[in-house]
Amino acid sequence: KNTPTDALGRPLPGHGGRMALPPDAAAEIKHGLLRCIADEETAVRSSASTAIARCCTAAVALGKSLGAFAVKQWGELLPFLLQCIVAGNDESATPAEDAAAMGALVTLRKLLEDIPNCLSRDAPASSFQDMVPALLRSLRCPSEGRRKEALACLNCFIEPMPGSLVAHMNDYLGGLSALAADPSPSVRRLVCQGIVAMLNSRTEYLQPHMVSIAEFMLRATADADSTVALEACEFWLTFASLDEDVMGNDMMEMVVSLFPRLLPQLLKGMVYPPDKIEELMEANALDENGGADRNQDMAPVFHKSRTKGHHDDDDDSSDNDDDEMDDDDNEWTLRKCSAASLDALSGLYGAQSILPPLLPALQEGLGHTDQWVREASILALGAIADGCKEELGPHMAQLHPFLLSQLTAPESLPQLRCISAWTLGRFASWAVDQMHAEGGDTSLVGRVAEALVGRLLDRHKKVQVAVCSALGVFVESAADLMAPYLDPIYRTLMQALQMYRTRSIMVLFDTLGTMADYIGPAIGEGNLPGIYVPPLLKHWNEIAMENPFDRSLLPLMECLGSSTVVIGMNYQPWALETFEMAMSTIEACTLVFAHEEDALDADDEMADPMICAVDLIDGLVEGLGPNIAALVSGSSRFSQTFPNVLQNLAEH
Repeated sequence: KNTPTDALGRPLPGHGGRMALPPDAAAEIKHGLLRCIADEETAVRSSASTAIARCCTAAVALGKSLGAFAVKQWGELLPFLLQCIVAGNDESATPAEDAAAMGALVTLRKLLEDIPNCLSRDAPASSFQDMVPALLRSLRCPSEGRRKEALACLNCFIEPMPGSLVAHMNDYLGGLSALAADPSPSVRRLVCQGIVAMLNSRTEYLQPHMVSIAEFMLRATADADSTVALEACEFWLTFASLDEDVMGNDMMEMVVSLFPRLLPQLLKGMVYPPDKIEELMEANALDENGGADRNQDMAPVFHKSRTKGHHDDDDDSSDNDDDEMDDDDNEWTLRKCSAASLDALSGLYGAQSILPPLLPALQEGLGHTDQWVREASILALGAIADGCKEELGPHMAQLHPFLLSQLTAPESLPQLRCISAWTLGRFASWAVDQMHAEGGDTSLVGRVAEALVGRLLDRHKKVQVAVCSALGVFVESAADLMAPYLDPIYRTLMQALQMYRTRSIMVLFDTLGTMADYIGPAIGEGNLPGIYVPPLLKHWNEIAMENPFDRSLLPLMECLGSSTVVIGMNYQPWALETFEMAMSTIEACTLVFAHEEDALDADDEMADPMICAVDLIDGLVEGLGPNIAALVSGSSRFSQTFPNVLQNLAEH
């Protein structure tokens, strides 16, 4: 694709790749770029620094054609950057030297972000060794921008850890300490970033100073600037992820000593900030009026069947758990990081260390009149569910009815209903255990099912997704205990099918597949299949008529595949229609592939409908057994072509 071609698209003779830049032209370009990073205009310096970083990075990938820009072949690059930085560090530096120093720092930072190992390996050794002391001096610069860029460069050295940084480690840590109270939030954020990077990969350098560092990070977690607080909060999440032999008993005990102040602060960090609350309230109003789906609502949801040998694995058991603990955007926020940190710390330390300092703040938050504070406290309760589930048992008699009330109360905010549903799912195993415990509440599973089903028809899309997901999680724990409630559940789900839009519908299909996997043959008894199979096939037919490649059909076919296996012979009334629709999908995909100029270049997503349709036919074969032959023979459209289709699929 990179080979030069003529006007007709034919490769030019003698060209097997990109043309190399003539040496004279490369030298002129390099000289001009170095001059531009010392320009007094910020925009010129920024553009030149980006061009240098991209040329050096491209030289690594493209080799000969841009070889002149490789760090190894650009011997004057790093010495020039060092010269500019050193000159700018001088107290008598002119404005032009200050500008050149800023341009050099920005360029160095971009290079370190893109090709740190290449820079440390190929740059002139003397210049590279002298760079760290020069950057450390820049940390004392009165210019906020220079301090920020110098610290960002030093932080980039942590992973490759050159000898020059090791030799000046005390100076680097001292520089971080000196900047800990910097008036610039950007600088304070980078201080936290450097400490977190050191904790993650170079813990041994922090251990002698861990008490003072942890105290600083605790204060920074409460910083008024949310970007600083988020970077500091990463410290606790990173700490909880360290190997136990790395953290040691002293570090473990030191962090525990901070829990009375740290855990309430993490709880505060889970409360949505005012600007986000305003945004969510606007989104709530839009949902109330039937707002259109956004791009992120269109992402497909694939049902993960445990039938046909695909049983749960430990590392998949909490798939998408974090997705439901927050609003559904992809931004990593202080709220998400605080919840993840509390989750990780509770898993590391257990209830004996977590509950005593957390419970007072948690109880206060759960009883708060502000719904946003209650919502954050319920999130915290769900976050500690795995680490503290057994010890929370005595409190669940009060907490569980409270969660049900927050889910069902008409005045609850949509976000409060969402997080209550998610947390009920986190404690699903506790509710099921009550069914088997001596003197336990045998009606609890039914009450939870009723509460969740009662919210399936909520008009807010986020509530629909959260409740449908929570129902699936609850089914995984309750399994066949859900059998007595299947009729109203399926009827409500089919009502929801009529009102749900893209994201909600795909989660609904995933939940239906989960019900088939975990409840088993009970979903095929009596008239139950007649409640949900015909509406699903009708929906499939309507969507396929418009677009057989619609992504929402993938989880629909997946859930039908799981259902056909466990319904078995009772699926016969709809088997022929299902078979022909699956075959039509395979046929449509085959036609598309046949018209692709290069099948290897075809988008992988184009094959997904065919894969799901094949899995569905596989489910029919497993569910109907020997009767599948009569089914195929009864298809006037596909009885003759089915063997050929099987052969073509086997070849691919």
